[in-house]
Formats: sequence, structure tokens, C-alpha cells
Amino acid sequence: MLGIDEAHLRIYDFAVRTFPTVRQEILEEMILLQQELDPDCVFMPALIDLHQDHKTVAEEGLRAFKRTTVMAYEIPWNNLNFSHQAYVRLEERHVEKKVQALACYKSQQHRNYTREDYIRNVALTRGIDVGCDYAEVFEVYRWIL
Repeated sequence: MLGIDEAHLRIYDFAVRTFPTVRQEILEEMILLQQELDPDCVFMPALIDLHQDHKTVAEEGLRAFKRTTVMAYEIPWNNLNFSHQAYVRLEERHVEKKVQALACYKSQQHRNYTREDYIRNVALTRGIDVGCDYAEVFEVYRWIL
């Protein structure tokens, strides 16, 4: 759905809600990714995310990608104090693609956040914040130019 070549996908088998207990293994996998990909920018959950797995990914991600631009994406239902520091303007086609991608997340379809009206309303609200039709917001942890 997102146009990612299957050869570039990495799927790991860490049990849900146990990430804090395997944080070292997660860090080691991220370090391998950093060495292999040498990314310019990494997007991850916020450090303040209430979900223990998301928080672990954020903490270990900052450690693994020390010399990389790192931005956290907003998860409104898990982030109580998210800082809106970077806005990215979106077009209708981007919002539509996000709606389609989240519809593929079958195990989460019972959650309100996968509803099309919610996805569109968050993008609309963030867009209104900065004077455009739609936007996505991020926290900036490290910006390297």
C-alpha cells in the first residue's frame, strides 16, 4: 500500500507489550539498521507515548540513531503532551493514502483512530494550525542539516 519494496521491509517477531523486557535486543536490531541503511531521517513514536512498546522503540531509537535526524510522529490518543514542532503540508492524495494504509491494519479496525473521518479531521486540524488544507505534525528530537 505504501509503495515499499518487499526487499526493504524488516519484520521482527517481538511479542506485543513485552518490548521493555527485550530492549537490548531491539537496540541491537536498530543499530544494525543504522549501519546498513545510514538513514538521513528516522521517524518514530514519541518519548512520552503511553504505550510501553512505543516508548521502548522511541528510547532505543534515540540511542541507535545518535547521528541522524530523528522526529517523533503524533499519536493523539497515546500522547498527553505532544509538542507540535514541525508541520508537513499534506495534499488530499496523501490523506487518502493514509486512510487506505490504515484500512490495511486489520487487527486495529475496531479502534476509533482507524476511522476515515478521524484521520481526515486530525489532518485538517493540523492544517488549520498552519494555514493549509491538511498537515501532519512531528516532535523534533534531533535535526541535522
